[in-house]
Amino acid sequence: MEEKTDRQIWLDAGLQTLAEEGAEGLRIMSIAKRLGVTKGSFYWHFKDLKEYQSALLIDWEHRFTQTPIASAEDGGASAGQQLQRLFMGTPAMALTLGRAMRAWAISNENVAEAQTRVDRQRIGHVAQLLQALGWSGEESMTLGRWAYCALIGHAAMAAPPMNGTQTLLVLSILTPR
Repeated sequence: MEEKTDRQIWLDAGLQTLAEEGAEGLRIMSIAKRLGVTKGSFYWHFKDLKEYQSALLIDWEHRFTQTPIASAEDGGASAGQQLQRLFMGTPAMALTLGRAMRAWAISNENVAEAQTRVDRQRIGHVAQLLQALGWSGEESMTLGRWAYCALIGHAAMAAPPMNGTQTLLVLSILTPR
């Protein structure tokens, strides 16, 4: 296998483990066992657990913040279409992983910094879209923060996913009349 692919497999397994077991599950041997490889494979790609955890944070931020934002913007979509894509395109894994990241951030300063950065990016992007829909700058920040907090709360409750109609109803209250 290609080196980059192998490294990505470790990152994928780490994020999956984090979502399922929390930060306590991020142990080299248990992830190696999950992957069916030796511990030596880990050290081929990462110096130590701390470097691996840093790589996980970067991968998480890229895959669950930067990529979805870029994907929503793809094709010159309107601000309303982008909001729909962001809210409807949020996979259950992102919400589960989000809960695990917030729990981990309580005890890990690096994770807390990454979580704060991600929260700012996400809220800022939603606020930009809301401003493009007609809200003032202050209103768009308030509504963006509120919508983001509602999504986090929904995930924290482990509530069933909303269907398209429900999501559109929620988004309709963010559209100025």
